[in-house]
Amino acid sequence: MRRNDQPWPRERGSPLNPSWSWRRRGGGFKALAGDSGPIPEEIRVTKEIHLTPQDLLSFVVSLGGIKFWAVAIFPMYVGWVLAQPASARHLFIDDLRVVLGFVVIGPLLGSFTLLINTYYDMRDTDQVNPRKQYVRAIEDIIDRDTVRYAAWGFLGLGLLLAGFVAVNLIAYPGSLAGITAVLNRHVFLLLMGVTAALSLLYSHPRVRWKGVAGLDLLTNILGFGILCPLAGWALLRPIEEFPLWYLLSIALFVGAAYAPTTASDIESDRAFGIHTMAVRLGASKAMLVGFLHLVAAVSLLLLGGSQGWFPFVDSARNSLNALWPFLIGQVVLYATFLRRPTQGKIWALVVLLAILQGLTVLLFLYTFAGGQAYVP
Repeated sequence: MRRNDQPWPRERGSPLNPSWSWRRRGGGFKALAGDSGPIPEEIRVTKEIHLTPQDLLSFVVSLGGIKFWAVAIFPMYVGWVLAQPASARHLFIDDLRVVLGFVVIGPLLGSFTLLINTYYDMRDTDQVNPRKQYVRAIEDIIDRDTVRYAAWGFLGLGLLLAGFVAVNLIAYPGSLAGITAVLNRHVFLLLMGVTAALSLLYSHPRVRWKGVAGLDLLTNILGFGILCPLAGWALLRPIEEFPLWYLLSIALFVGAAYAPTTASDIESDRAFGIHTMAVRLGASKAMLVGFLHLVAAVSLLLLGGSQGWFPFVDSARNSLNALWPFLIGQVVLYATFLRRPTQGKIWALVVLLAILQGLTVLLFLYTFAGGQAYVP
């Protein structure tokens, strides 16, 4: 593991000092332990690590982040359940289309997103971001170019599999309208392609939407709150049939969950001139933006439920009679953490809010499916 405070090696080959070497940094030079010569301006000590191909693969997979995959998979799952015909609604994942869709949006495109972001950030913000301490070891384990090649490899595999699903597993009966009338079953591939494009726009230094206040929030809302649910729906039905009001509520919930994360990274982003929403507005105001998104989302959901708008139909018609405490609980929780936000408080809020939102959605889907885990 690379360290800046490592003492000078005692002697070459010493059991207390195995395989330490000086690495060149900037305009300096390289020297091995025991060599004589001037001391460079910046000294970094690197312990040689011998890895097997399996170790490298495990590292790349772990860097992709199962937690990050879940953030994309869950909205796709919601869209898939909502799109099921009324006579066959169920929760159990027994459809090859959605299984492969999860692989596309999670392990493949999800890993592309995280790896390409790591590739562009690992030389600056990630070096001082406490949330990304693992990045500081990347250059000792995998060189930066390997991170880039792996990212593009995951992208290619993701789009290839998305194309296979679209061509071979999706079919829409009846007349079609809108963009589906033009692209038909290839809409799913389009949605996955746009998702990948957003990831690149978010991270690439020539564009870097993550450094444009407002666009950082919008990118995540579009990706997780709109494209992922639509992709799950598109596996079964044309996207034009998705209830727009409910799609808006999902997008608002995603905005509420994302806004605090910009506040948690404010110091590292400010240090490198990345003008995220939190850097522009301040941590407290960025948190307030998220809170307003949450209030709007809950209000819209309560309105739709009271009016019986889809998906508050059939067995889910009165579901909010039981679920309203979970919705109000999110607002109360968020309001509690608004005052004097710290990094610890922010991440506690993110975790607790994610749990509450996940429970609320799963319980609603259970009532929407009529309590059916499997196909009736």
